[in-house]
Amino acid sequence: MRVTCRAADRRNNVLIVMFVLGAAVRAGAQVPAPADGQPAAVTPNEDIEPRIVGAPGSMSVGIGGYGDQVRSDETRPFNLTLHVDVTRFLTAKIAVRGGVVGSGTIGGDPDVLAAGVGMPALNAFGAGLYYFTPRSIASVYAGVGYWAQITARDGPDRGSVLGIGGIEAALSSRATVFVEGGYGAGLTRTDDDGTRQRVMGRIGVRLKL
Repeated sequence: MRVTCRAADRRNNVLIVMFVLGAAVRAGAQVPAPADGQPAAVTPNEDIEPRIVGAPGSMSVGIGGYGDQVRSDETRPFNLTLHVDVTRFLTAKIAVRGGVVGSGTIGGDPDVLAAGVGMPALNAFGAGLYYFTPRSIASVYAGVGYWAQITARDGPDRGSVLGIGGIEAALSSRATVFVEGGYGAGLTRTDDDGTRQRVMGRIGVRLKL
């Protein structure tokens, strides 16, 4: 019985070795031998992507956000902000971007929640951007954007136009990190405080689709 088991084990080992060798031979036969002085060819089915920013036709989804709360004797709300955007590169240097920013409060006194420009609300934005060093691991970019508040408005509001600048760097072939800021003016002038100015800053990660 012991001899039979050992013989079966040997046969199984031989079959495994033959299978591995056969697979190696078939794989080697599919890869053409490189010419003298030439690098080995890459098989067509290998998915190798460079770690760069700014590939024409590429799309990515950006995600960012933060939460904060001020502690005191009074009951103060917890403020939460979430940023989501979609970017598409029309060329290596020119990209269009659009998305939403939602901010809200959890807790606190519901009777003192205010409405108006700059208050917790859902905002939509769009921008056209120029990347100065595309096809590289990192690139500075700049452009012009439009920001509009959708909810919690307290009167006519035509949104704001902003100048935008930032830097984006590749973490891998599928992910980049970005830091961005903007400054602009509102398109609606009020009698109370004149032209409202908007200052914007955000940091997050973008994932290629």
